[in-house]
Amino acid sequence: MLEAYELLFRGIFDFLILFALGGIGWAVFSLLRAPVPPLLGTLLIIGTLRALEIPIPDAPRYLAPVVQVLLGLYIGTKVTRDTVRELKSLVVPAAVISVWALTIIFLVGWMLSRLTWLDGFTSVLSSSIGGLPEMMVLSLATGADLAVVIVMQTFRMLATIAIFPLLYHKWFVPEGQRKDNQQPANSRREETKSAAGELYAYFSHRPHMLLFSLLIALTGGWLLSSLGVPAGIMVGSMLAVAAAGVVGLPMRSLHPRLFSPLLVTVGIMVSDNFGPETAQTLLSGQLLWPVILSTVLIFASSLGIAWIIHRLSGWDMPTSFLAAAPGGFTVMTTLAIRYNKDPFRVSMLHLCRLMAIKTVVPLVFMFFI
Repeated sequence: MLEAYELLFRGIFDFLILFALGGIGWAVFSLLRAPVPPLLGTLLIIGTLRALEIPIPDAPRYLAPVVQVLLGLYIGTKVTRDTVRELKSLVVPAAVISVWALTIIFLVGWMLSRLTWLDGFTSVLSSSIGGLPEMMVLSLATGADLAVVIVMQTFRMLATIAIFPLLYHKWFVPEGQRKDNQQPANSRREETKSAAGELYAYFSHRPHMLLFSLLIALTGGWLLSSLGVPAGIMVGSMLAVAAAGVVGLPMRSLHPRLFSPLLVTVGIMVSDNFGPETAQTLLSGQLLWPVILSTVLIFASSLGIAWIIHRLSGWDMPTSFLAAAPGGFTVMTTLAIRYNKDPFRVSMLHLCRLMAIKTVVPLVFMFFI
């Protein structure tokens, strides 16, 4: 028991160090008026430190589940009976996303195997849009180059996280919102005081309801995660909270002021995938051509699919854009929340894509191993 408490407090201490570093990046990117400064600033600072092998703590192992539960809680409280009735509107976009994801994996994989020095298994697994742990297992089973798969998927994920918010901010965020970071210092101080007051009122008002909502979210997350559902913690939390709210139980959501710190936490999680080996492999130039080719093809196709979903479903283009983004499940859902888009639709489409990839790719490989 004592050892468990020591690990817990050590994890909290490590997280505080990482959060402080992320906070520095957040502040710098805010001064530079960059989009999504909590996320991109954290990635730059912590990712650079890891690439340079400067000793900083690893993210606590329980950080990812905590973030997924919090996201599931927020999204679940936005689901209403009207939302449930609209579930049929997800069928067409989900089918389009799944077919696209599988097509692009095998098409880009085939092109990489023809145009580069990569073998077929390595090419296909490197082109997978999501599901890195499962693709690593398949790499070991098929004799694919594990290091190449990790490097190419990590680079594409980081590129997506860096580039997609910039494009989104430029194309879809109204001009007035782009100037949020341009307010004078006095206004920022007043904003900080206001935020502190709001958060104090939020946590002190009926805290038992927040704890009850978190318990529902934890239960749902644990259940689906134990069943092996992709991103099961987040999806289970979301569905459990949504179900509780639809039947009339009082659910309490996260305060909007918590999303910037949550974005810093997501940046900490993502930066754990970047290390000296990744940087060295990229800087060696050996993977430069395969990385550029796969990234450009996947990016371009995701923009096309976003437009198709927009036209077929009638969803707004920003939501379609985030749903088709070749980035991480958690990051794209968080960005949907950040830009006040529908995180339920975005998360459901990313879930369908992950399930299609994780089901079909192993079955196809069975015939070639």
